[in-house]
Amino acid sequence: MPLIGLASQYRWNASKRMPARFWGVLDTYLRAIAASGGVPVVLPPQDPDRLERALKRLDAVVLTGGGDLDPALFGEEPVPELGEVSPERDQSELFLARHAAATGLPLLGVCRGMQVAAVALGGRLHQDLARAGYREIEHYQDSGPPALAHSVRLTGNGLLKELFGERFRVNSYHHQAVRDPGPLAPLAEAPDGVLEAAHLPDHPFYLTVQWHPEMLPEHWGLFAALVEAASRRSRA
Repeated sequence: MPLIGLASQYRWNASKRMPARFWGVLDTYLRAIAASGGVPVVLPPQDPDRLERALKRLDAVVLTGGGDLDPALFGEEPVPELGEVSPERDQSELFLARHAAATGLPLLGVCRGMQVAAVALGGRLHQDLARAGYREIEHYQDSGPPALAHSVRLTGNGLLKELFGERFRVNSYHHQAVRDPGPLAPLAEAPDGVLEAAHLPDHPFYLTVQWHPEMLPEHWGLFAALVEAASRRSRA
């Protein structure tokens, strides 16, 4: 079974006597990968040399959801709506995204992961969608799964069309979004034009989506496709 690395998320320890962060991933990612035939491996932030050694043993990587990216990474000053940022997480995930792009390692970017991949390859973000004028579509829904927020329209062919058709509904938990995808090619957009999916052309599997498929078992076909790409790489 292929080994799938997951960029780790964090939360603060509530104890005042031992302030620290817990690094891990939500169990929805673990269940989605296991159900798809992969073995999840959590990757906490660490220096590039250590990450590169780990990646030599992995068959694919998932960039998970989470907090905001530091706008300094794409040459901007922070706006007041910017949330908490993590320099350690940013740097580790930028390395993962660039390494996967350069080496052909299969990659799936989820929500923040889509934004990381775009910035890693030279793109830019909207720091806050409402500030940027996107107010007509609910991009940060209050309802948890299985509730869905809005529809998505495909603008390109490929895996998404095979799995979901030309138009489908997604959940949505973000206030940042990709403004300039760099070399990533757009695949889908929300009704207001916000980019919802993109891929890296001429790469075996480098797919990014703005919604959270790990929370929707009917969308786990994306993880199955990642595991299949990882299996092909492992056999090769």
